[in-house]
Amino acid sequence: MDLTASELNELTAKPFGKYKFAPEIKVDKGAIHATNVDFRQALDWTMRLRTAHDVEWLAWEGKCGSWRDLGKVCEALTASGFLPVQALAQLSDDATKVHVAVKANTSFVVTSGTIREKFLTGLGLKPAQPGDDTEAIFRFRLDLYRDRLRVLVSLGGDPLYKRGYKKHLASAAAPLPEHQAAACIRSALSAMENVAFDAVYVPFAGTGTLAFEWLSAHLELGSGSFGRGYAFESFAGFPATTVAHIRKKMTEIPPASAATPAIIPPVLCVERNAEALADLRDNADHFCTLAGIDGKTIQVSGSDFFKADSETALRIVASSGRRVLMLLNPPYGQRLKTPGDAKKYFGRIASHIVDLEVRTGASFSGMCLIPEEPASAAFVRALKTTHKSTTVHFTHGGSDMRLVVFGSNSRS
Repeated sequence: MDLTASELNELTAKPFGKYKFAPEIKVDKGAIHATNVDFRQALDWTMRLRTAHDVEWLAWEGKCGSWRDLGKVCEALTASGFLPVQALAQLSDDATKVHVAVKANTSFVVTSGTIREKFLTGLGLKPAQPGDDTEAIFRFRLDLYRDRLRVLVSLGGDPLYKRGYKKHLASAAAPLPEHQAAACIRSALSAMENVAFDAVYVPFAGTGTLAFEWLSAHLELGSGSFGRGYAFESFAGFPATTVAHIRKKMTEIPPASAATPAIIPPVLCVERNAEALADLRDNADHFCTLAGIDGKTIQVSGSDFFKADSETALRIVASSGRRVLMLLNPPYGQRLKTPGDAKKYFGRIASHIVDLEVRTGASFSGMCLIPEEPASAAFVRALKTTHKSTTVHFTHGGSDMRLVVFGSNSRS
């Protein structure tokens, strides 16, 4: 939450247009609330934020203490013409995919499901079928506390972690959502005081998420840089000129400073799984094309982090004395036979990092995602004499995760 609020403040300080208001931003439980917001500013955020799951617009707020009141809310939303509910109602049942999340603390209703049903009926819409709600093109969130209702509508439609820069996703065994990967990278870089690196090394690259999110952060690219669509494009009064301007600005590679052009360090991705490797190559080419960068920026090696062929590929992009950023999200379940193996496995990864520093002459700083405390402790212990480290805890898929950020003591 704090990372996203920080990013929101940064984007607000560097708008891609002249907006009417100065937003006020407040972090609260489960969400970040922004008031005094120009609608075009909200679209700017939607297209540029990397750590947010969604951006929602408050479409209606007021008293709602009965089913009759809820019907009036639906009438008001339909009559305003702002939301494309009439157009959606004319679509076939199969094409109409609407998701409604309900949070209610009130006495006049039976269940949240009943509220959802009555709300959709009032708008003349049908809900997404079970299994389809992840692909809903229109999303509402209803917050009802006693007799006060807030109706929020998603500006993104599809969650913002769906960037649009990957051609293939299926081979990822346990994918980390892109917005959460971006948050991990942002947290790690902040802990490292945003030091510049000469190269980026991504072992266990999978379908490329960590590599692409690091490049997106480095080049200041958001989901709007990759041509994906948004729900707000179907809203009445959609400012097409503003959005076209934002997209154009996002295609401009930003300068590293006022005097020098942006320099993109080479990014080496290593993946040993043959299916994931094929997808990774296609994804890397696709990302570079969409981002407008040289296809050679991302180099892909079909090798194993612990084997000599991986080290050979690393030496090509990271000669002696270079500072290398290492981004690690090991697929630990694929290598372990018993639960106790996690401790040995992550200790081995850390020991290999130390060995690589000695053999290559490069210095490694980076981050590693670790699922359990004994494994995290083993990783930190193996790096203790050569690297400084700090651990950030977060939740992923209902499980506690540890983001260990480490920095080489030899880094100049």
